[in-house]
Amino acid sequence: MKKLILTAFCLGIGSLIFSACEKDDICGAEEETTPNFLIEFYNFDDQGIAKNDLVEAFVAGREKDIIKSSGNKLLIPLRLDQPESSWILKSIRHTQNRTDTLYDTLTFKYQINTKYLNKACGYVSTFSLSQDGTSPTLNGKAEQTSGNWIKHYTTETNEIQDSKKAHFKIYY
Repeated sequence: MKKLILTAFCLGIGSLIFSACEKDDICGAEEETTPNFLIEFYNFDDQGIAKNDLVEAFVAGREKDIIKSSGNKLLIPLRLDQPESSWILKSIRHTQNRTDTLYDTLTFKYQINTKYLNKACGYVSTFSLSQDGTSPTLNGKAEQTSGNWIKHYTTETNEIQDSKKAHFKIYY
């Protein structure tokens, strides 16, 4: 009889404990995240052909923190603490007898749009690129579309809400 009472008591306490538990505070993989800026690279002479050369990106003063392209795509984060981000893009070209390393600097200005998702996921930010003619700048010059190795670029969208479609295309 004591075992029966003890078992019933333990089950009662256990069910009280488990009923007081909250849903796990885990942010699921399907939840929104702050998107990276997606750049795609294409052949300047035949703009339908993707260029899969290695392109590296880094912030000035942080040359050791390199982000490398994968295929013809490069994902770079935009700053959340300032309304602009500058990235130095490095192209390494190998020819028969030499290697050329060329640099171009892209600066993007934007408005940060932040919203609260939930306790588990916290805040998510999206970006709206400035459309006043000052963004992007290439090597410090607004409305310049060619640089040291970049021959042309196009802005595909001004609203950076996910990292699935290209936001920017570079032709070289």
